[in-house]
Amino acid sequence: MKKFLRYLRNGILIFLLPLFIYLISAFIGSIIPVNKKSIYKDKEIPVFLLSNGAHTDLVVPIKSSVLDWNKIITEEQFNDFSSDYQYIGFGWGDLKFYRTTPQWDDLNLKTAYTSLFLETPAALHLELHEAIIKNESTIALSISKDQYVELVEYFLNTFQLDEDGNIQPVPNLHYNSRDAFYYAKGSLNPFKTCNTWINNGLKKANMKACLWTPFTQGIFYQYP
Repeated sequence: MKKFLRYLRNGILIFLLPLFIYLISAFIGSIIPVNKKSIYKDKEIPVFLLSNGAHTDLVVPIKSSVLDWNKIITEEQFNDFSSDYQYIGFGWGDLKFYRTTPQWDDLNLKTAYTSLFLETPAALHLELHEAIIKNESTIALSISKDQYVELVEYFLNTFQLDEDGNIQPVPNLHYNSRDAFYYAKGSLNPFKTCNTWINNGLKKANMKACLWTPFTQGIFYQYP
């Protein structure tokens, strides 16, 4: 019996140790700032960070002096598309997870394991907004044109293009009337999550970010 308990204890420790190291690494990476001081002055492009507690979206203007997103996406890709929408949000994640988990209550162990540990296709989730409600789940920012150019390039480089160089909508996948999904580059894993993708975009655009985080809390920590 003692031998069995010893094996059980060692098995539990072997299982928990990688998780402990992962969480400690995430904590350390989250509190180390990147691009803490911005060198840009003409901060005229409004952008927003939106969080639901587990996932972060980066929201930008549909039209700006840098880019009109109407030239990239088309009205036909959304069930509802009108001039009332002023902003478009970008999120990245696992395609199968998006398909099977429209609500967190729909999450199951098989989907979570497949999304995190198997090399499965990714998708971009784009959602239109008329206005942004500012609350504890929202961070409102202003960035320069140069920063926004970098951010736009980051978004565009994430789309999986077809042979003709066009973005590829995922057919018959919507959460509501104002969103659409697109095939994307990359594959989600424990070290590159939806929040890591957002954080990497902030770093590329020379915006405040953390060294590394798999969680939305790490991003929001840099914007108290």
